[in-house]
Amino acid sequence: MKNLFSLVFIAVLSLSTAAQGNLQFNQVLKVSDQVQTVPVGKVWKVVSYWQGNLNVTSNTQTTCSNNSRHTPFILDGQIYYLFRNVSTGSSNFLIAPSNELPLWLPAGTTLQTQCSKDFLSVIEFNIVP
Repeated sequence: MKNLFSLVFIAVLSLSTAAQGNLQFNQVLKVSDQVQTVPVGKVWKVVSYWQGNLNVTSNTQTTCSNNSRHTPFILDGQIYYLFRNVSTGSSNFLIAPSNELPLWLPAGTTLQTQCSKDFLSVIEFNIVP
């Protein structure tokens, strides 16, 4: 009986540590300038970032008043830009990493855009056992 209990205990322990769950589609979200948090038991897949009123892709900015510049999105309070090599003038170049989407975010992560006209398209998944 003691051996049977030990065997069952080991089997349950190994299954519980190996289980990761499956993803089940829940909904599509549009995240804008209001902070949103990935809920417990969910993951988000950020699939695109749309910037409103962008005329020229030459510079970056930290305010929304200039429509000719890139604006960031904010992930856990940190500012991130989505662009590649961008010229900032005749002799200066701003070189950014090749940031690619999709971006997967775990529960508890906060996300928002800096400007109200910008938005991130997000697919939310439930984590099911």
